[in-house]
Amino acid sequence: MYVERESRGKGAGRVLLENLVELGRQHGYHKLVLAAFPFNAGGMALYAKLGFRTVGIYREQGQLDGKWIDTVIMERLL
Repeated sequence: MYVERESRGKGAGRVLLENLVELGRQHGYHKLVLAAFPFNAGGMALYAKLGFRTVGIYREQGQLDGKWIDTVIMERLL
């Protein structure tokens, strides 16, 4: 999910992610998995607050602005 820059820090991401967790439960999912940029401190803090834990890092997973970047893989058991 992506929250526009001017809307960040106002709780929209938290509401969306909490709803995704609940929908996952309702649909019988066992686990949710996400990939995040390690430099996204706000997002990483939110994911941890909502019970996601880091399970690995994909090194140089893709390019952003011409630079190779890692992605952090996180999971939450439902």
